[in-house]
Amino acid sequence: MMKAWSLKEKFDRQDEQYNAVVARYEAAVVAAGTQLYDLKAQKDALIRDEFKTGADRSKEKVKLAAQIEAAEKALAAAEHERAHAYEYSRTVDDRITVRDLVNNWSGDYRSAVRSDELQPILERLTMARNAYYNALLDIKEFETEYEPMFRQLRDMAFTDNANHPGDYRSPQAIISNNDIPRITNEDLLTIDNYSKLPNGIDRMAWGAM
Repeated sequence: MMKAWSLKEKFDRQDEQYNAVVARYEAAVVAAGTQLYDLKAQKDALIRDEFKTGADRSKEKVKLAAQIEAAEKALAAAEHERAHAYEYSRTVDDRITVRDLVNNWSGDYRSAVRSDELQPILERLTMARNAYYNALLDIKEFETEYEPMFRQLRDMAFTDNANHPGDYRSPQAIISNNDIPRITNEDLLTIDNYSKLPNGIDRMAWGAM
């Protein structure tokens, strides 16, 4: 589980609050625009009615013209306020900015994550690396210890095989290269590219924490 990042949590809460405020200004623009559209539609309907019925709709059109003018001013004012709201939401004095997040991430937060979570993993890697290389050296020392006896027996068998035509026998080495588990580039790429362990390797409990 990721380490809690308090500044990002504050940023998200702040964004949610600011977006809610801006949304109210957006809604005001939509409402003003809708009202203007409706009034213009009513005026168009009056004009069509004049042609359809021959009636004089001048008084209604004058009244609607005044309402349309007021609605246009209301829409312009709402759009002006919305623009200011957007600007203020970006420049308010106590605003947590993206730059603040970047600086905090690269500073205190990163240092804390590296110290508390990454360092123990790196220490395990270092211990595992040391253990693996020590085990390889143990293999070489083990091989060296048994090599003289193996060579002597192999030479003896070679001489003895002359006494057993058609039945050649030779001693097998106690260890071969195939016995040694290897860390391969393919295995490392499997982890690096696919975030999965190589076949035959089980996820250890402490590695999943």
